[in-house]
Amino acid sequence: MIDFSQIFIPIFGFLIGLLVSTLGGGGGGLYVPVLTLVFGIPTQVAVATSLASVLPTTAVGAFSHYREGNVDLRIGIILGAGGVAGTLIGAYLANLIPSDMLRRFLGVFMLLMMIPMLRSFIKRHKNQEEEVKKETSSKNDPVVLTRPRQFLASLFGVASGLLAGIFGISGTPPVSAGLYSLGLPAMTVVGTTVFVLIFNSLTGIGGYFLLGRLDITLIILLAGGAAVGAFIGPKLLKKINPQTFEKIYVPVILTISLVMGLAMILA
Repeated sequence: MIDFSQIFIPIFGFLIGLLVSTLGGGGGGLYVPVLTLVFGIPTQVAVATSLASVLPTTAVGAFSHYREGNVDLRIGIILGAGGVAGTLIGAYLANLIPSDMLRRFLGVFMLLMMIPMLRSFIKRHKNQEEEVKKETSSKNDPVVLTRPRQFLASLFGVASGLLAGIFGISGTPPVSAGLYSLGLPAMTVVGTTVFVLIFNSLTGIGGYFLLGRLDITLIILLAGGAAVGAFIGPKLLKKINPQTFEKIYVPVILTISLVMGLAMILA
């Protein structure tokens, strides 16, 4: 039976889907805090629901990027394979951690992730023109993957999967870092990252299903709203001035991360 408060879950899913489709990522960093803090859902169930709800936004995003030529399937599959292993291990570990402790771990993680984001924001504004030239000139340059580099790439995939399995987030930071370290241009990094996140989501759904942590009703309510939001988001994004968006993007993300992180720790 659906609790009265659950009628707001599709609305929340829609807003998150709208937000992440314009700001990037899968949305897991927002799903889990709100589900636990606002709706009082146990952390492990919230993690499982988050991973399932991330799937529609990443699937739609990956397909769009693939049509634009922004997905390197070969490298994506290598990282995705690592993500499968990491997600299964992470789901198992998360099931062993008490719900309150897991929530606080996630809060600390969200605060720590603000540091590299802030550094990247500062660096990007200092070297914006240089990055644009580099991206333009290297757009079609092939990336040579030796066996050591393949192994390194798979490790980034494992790290991403661990984050997804334990915290229910999409696992974006390690994947993006790994793809950048391989020398891919920025647009290909974005598209391939979204593609890799599909592996994390699917594996997490399977892992938490075996652990008995999936709430199908909750997933349908949240993912349905998220899918609608993810579809509308890119259309709205076209109407926003790129320079204005560039200025507000990181401050908005940092503010959300700070508020959510502190709330998860102090709740």
